[in-house]
Amino acid sequence: MVAAWPAHAAEAGAAGDSIPAVVIVAGLGLAVTFLVASAAAVMTLLRRSRRAADEARRLHALLDVLDEGVAVCTGMQAVAVNTSLCRLIGIAHEDAPHLMISSFIGEADVIERLLGDGELRLDTEVTNRAGASIAVEIAARTIPYGGGTARLLEFRDVGERKHTQARVSFLAHHDPLTSLPNRELMRARLAEAVERAGTAGTRCAVLWIDLDRFKDINDIHGHVVGDRILRIVADKLRFEMPADTVISRLGGDEFIVLCEDISGAEEARLIGQQLRRLLNRPIEVGEKCLSAGASIGVAVFPDDADNAEDLLKNADLALYHAKAEGRGRCRHFTGELGKERQRRMVLSEQLRGAIENGDIQAYFQPLVHVRDLRVVGFETLGRWFHPEFGPIPPPEFVKLAEENGLITPLTDAIMRKAIEAARQWPSDVRVSVNISPVQINSDLVDQVRGIIKESGLDPHRLELEVTEDVLIKDFDQTASMFSRLRALGIQVAMDDFGAGFTSMGNLRRLNFDRLKIDRIFTMDLPSHRRSCAIVRSMFVLARELDLDVTVEGVETYEQYAFLREQGSSELQGYLFSPPKPAAAFADPATLQFAAPLPRKAEPAAANAAAIPIGARQARRA
Repeated sequence: MVAAWPAHAAEAGAAGDSIPAVVIVAGLGLAVTFLVASAAAVMTLLRRSRRAADEARRLHALLDVLDEGVAVCTGMQAVAVNTSLCRLIGIAHEDAPHLMISSFIGEADVIERLLGDGELRLDTEVTNRAGASIAVEIAARTIPYGGGTARLLEFRDVGERKHTQARVSFLAHHDPLTSLPNRELMRARLAEAVERAGTAGTRCAVLWIDLDRFKDINDIHGHVVGDRILRIVADKLRFEMPADTVISRLGGDEFIVLCEDISGAEEARLIGQQLRRLLNRPIEVGEKCLSAGASIGVAVFPDDADNAEDLLKNADLALYHAKAEGRGRCRHFTGELGKERQRRMVLSEQLRGAIENGDIQAYFQPLVHVRDLRVVGFETLGRWFHPEFGPIPPPEFVKLAEENGLITPLTDAIMRKAIEAARQWPSDVRVSVNISPVQINSDLVDQVRGIIKESGLDPHRLELEVTEDVLIKDFDQTASMFSRLRALGIQVAMDDFGAGFTSMGNLRRLNFDRLKIDRIFTMDLPSHRRSCAIVRSMFVLARELDLDVTVEGVETYEQYAFLREQGSSELQGYLFSPPKPAAAFADPATLQFAAPLPRKAEPAAANAAAIPIGARQARRA
């Protein structure tokens, strides 16, 4: 039997250095033989081992300066791992030498691809020590290592990048304020819903929602409160409707609700009424209790349209008519509305030409001094007599002008005709022109200055009427504009006083010359006690602010008598004259009215009653 064990002995090398050697001691009887293995061979192995250790240390030092996680693999084992990878997968650095890549890359096919030949880059997930998945990008390539080759794997954490990409993708298709689908995504969902309904022979409905008083809330209480209102409305719609209902925000205060698999128009109408009641309830924002209200337009596929685009258009048209009929209404699309849509399109296309060709005529309604009943001014009112559609209501063509960027040329045309007419009247008779809230900007002052300069009219004979809406649009800009207009000598009147949102502080800070009390307070005089009290208080306020007062909508002797007693300075209404062309007031005799008579003896009452109701109700242009 031969017994053998390794031992070290120092043999003298050629240079006198110590060379480790392996000594095998074999016992054979009592004889002991020392066999010295090849010292040179052993030295070569040891030097290789030292070089490998040095190479590994240098590799570790090099890898640790990299931000990306890196592993050098020979087979399934990672022979070198840097600190960044340890941190990524949640292991201690001392555990790295024993790391198997299958311990954090779970998919066998991914490992096979990474350890194969050639260069590649792929996205996958690794699992850290806590069991959480981390999105990574791995680049793999072959490198020389230890006299052979190894696979170098570089790991880049792309979780933040993917999160950012997902967020960008989400925002591209969703409203950032409410997280609801936006217009683009809604159109895609609607097209899919219409296709499904067409294939299955079912119905779907679009409900187009517009918040009635959102603009007022936003202007009065600020954008923070306005944004909060929009988020609350979005939450109300989500909670009220089934989970599979598509709810989107188009922007501003408009929302779309898309309902699939409905039975028909009646169910769509009931849903619309349900949402109308929901959104008409007060909304609490902090300590404020606000009412936004909603108008809704409804259209059903395939009853009201045979494609997604027309379905949207028809719901929008139904909404337009719901708002035109008054706030808080739900209107379903009908064929008649389709004809109305075509009519509005024609009017939109022809309005510019009508303005440029002088087809928008100027009519004038007298402003009568309450004591001596002489005409002290005229309000200028636009009239459009269309060759196909007849008289177009002023609210309609004014809105079209605002929507199509034509309000400035429209006002310019009316103002020039008003000034032209004023030149035929006595120098103490003024003309007033209505200004849209859309025009409250610095250009308006320059526009008016230019027209006055061209005409040579005394600026004190021109009065501009603005509604209360301009006060909540941009107070500072409005105040600046008023100051510049009055510096030119032009008078400024607040029109329709009491019908909108008036701040007493704004009345104090803005330099008006006149208040025009809205007709809604005149119509019940003097029989309605509260209307009388409100009108009296308006006169007191005007006297305290040193403002003249014009009362609109005077149609009866009783109204005239009551207002004369309250100290009104001017009256306007059908009791004296409806709006007429300037030629109707060319005779100086038409600038003086006789005292009205009580109702029973008033022959003019029948004439006033004969005036079309639509003309009485039409908003002035």
